[in-house]
Parts: sequence; C-alpha cells; structure tokens
Amino acid sequence: MFDDLRINGSLGVECADNPGVKSPRWWFGGVSSSVVATVMAPLDIVKTHMQTQSQKRDILETARRIFERRGFVGFYDGFSAAVLHQMTSMNIRFSVYEAGRQYHFVEDDSYLGKLLLGLVAGACGSISGIPADLINVRMQTDMKNAEHLRHNYKHIFDALVRIPREEGFLALYKGGSVATLKASLGTCSQISSYDIIKTEMRHRLDMHDSVPLHFFSSLVTSVISSTLTHPLDVMKTLMMSGRPGQYETLSQAAQHMMRFGYIGPFRGLLPTMVRKGPATVMLFVMYEQLRLNFGKCSMGEGTDEAYKPRSSV
Repeated sequence: MFDDLRINGSLGVECADNPGVKSPRWWFGGVSSSVVATVMAPLDIVKTHMQTQSQKRDILETARRIFERRGFVGFYDGFSAAVLHQMTSMNIRFSVYEAGRQYHFVEDDSYLGKLLLGLVAGACGSISGIPADLINVRMQTDMKNAEHLRHNYKHIFDALVRIPREEGFLALYKGGSVATLKASLGTCSQISSYDIIKTEMRHRLDMHDSVPLHFFSSLVTSVISSTLTHPLDVMKTLMMSGRPGQYETLSQAAQHMMRFGYIGPFRGLLPTMVRKGPATVMLFVMYEQLRLNFGKCSMGEGTDEAYKPRSSV
C-alpha cells in the first residue's frame, strides 16, 4: 500500500494527515531555546547573582540591586552570549538526541537507553557551548565587581578575543568539567525525561500528540530537571565568575558553595524554578509546534514502522 502511495504522489497527504510522523529539523532546538532565553533573561541574571552573592538576599532584593546598578538594561547583560550558547550548545543537544532516536540507536521502550543518550547529547552540546556560557556568566556578574576588577567586555566577540589573550586559551573552558557534567545531567533530566514522560502519558492516558500532552509533560520535566541540576549550576557559576586562581578545583568551589550550610547548593533555586517551569514549557511546546507544522516527513522508508507516530521529542 505504501509503495502505491509513493507512486500516486499521495505521500504528502498522508504526512499532512499524520503530523506525528514528522521529524524536527536541526535548527528547531536552537531557535526555540533562543526565544525562551529572550523572555527569561531577567530571571536568569537574578539567579546568577543569587548564586554568587556573599550575603543572603532574596529574589526581590537581588532584582532591586541589579536595577539600581544598571537599570532595565542590566537584566540583559550577557544576552548576546546567551543566544550564542543556545544556538550552539542547546541546538547540538537536541540534534544529537534526535539523531540517536531517528537512527534507532535507542528503542522506544528503552528508558535506560534514552537516559544514556541524553548524557551523551548533553556532553556533546556542552563542549561546544562552554566558552559562550562562561562569557555569559562573566557579563552577567561584572556589575558586582569593583571597578578595577571588572572585565568590561564590549560584546561577546570582544570577550572571545580578550580572554585567550589575557588569560590563555584554556581560560575559555574554565569550569568546563562542571559545565559538561551539568549539561549531561541536565539533558538527561530534561530532554530524556520529557521523552519518557511524554511516552508514558501518551500510552497510559491515551493522549494525542498535541499541546496538552506537551504542556503537562514539560511541566513535570521542569521540576525534575531543576532539582537535579541546580547544585551543579551553582558550582559552575562560581567557577566561571571567579577570579583567576580563586577556584582551582571542584572541591574548592564546593566548599564555597556550602558557605550557607545545606541550603548552599540550592541558593537561587526559587528563581530557577520560576524561570525553568515556564521556560521548559515554552521550549518544548514551541519545539513540538515547529515539528508538527514545519518538520520533515520521515515517511518513505519502505516499512510500516516508518508510518507510526513518533514518541520522541
């Protein structure tokens, strides 16, 4: 039957009637992430300041101090680096994970396989995005430093030139080990978890591949991902924003992170939750809508399996 459809030119109709078979294009993850970053930049910078502050301040006090120092534009410090990070690191994470699913390196019912694929995708994306992530953190926290200690990067390209020249090339990967670990765990707890939760809700609750399914799956995912990755996010921020030689090892950063006691690893968790909940929902709903409306039709491989609705992200 499927051969007849190809001969008669009806493949496009079948694809339109079954949008669930569509595959995302390589740039969907980066574009979705960049849009989310634009909306969530103020909360992201408040979170970063809370993670690096030496005195306890709540979310409102931290936001007030940012506004007093830099005005409204201060909430978008480092934004160019944030967008570059989304278009490199996040885009590669989605692309690698989706490639693994499309080429059947992981079966639909193998949740362990999906988690491992998420770890690999996160590591691949992180390696390419560490420099942009580091510059983003530095530009976000520069206003907190004394005048003589500020980096005063004009823009991301200025930072990409100055950091290797002033500190050596490896300085671009400062805190990279934590960033890679966080990205691996983050992709595992975000993209992989979303894939698993979406599959379970679709099968057990008989939900269609539509906005309600994407919304509830991403909402549950945001809680899991935020809680698991936040301590690593705190350590990464400390290492990237610290002065040269301030945190030579992970243990030094961990000791400083614990300066507030057991609450230390979760400093800034509230703005992270406030940011990551809507951000995760926006990210996956937008990603899925791009897939359903502009994705590639993956039909035409000559098997019935190619015509089954997709259950991955």
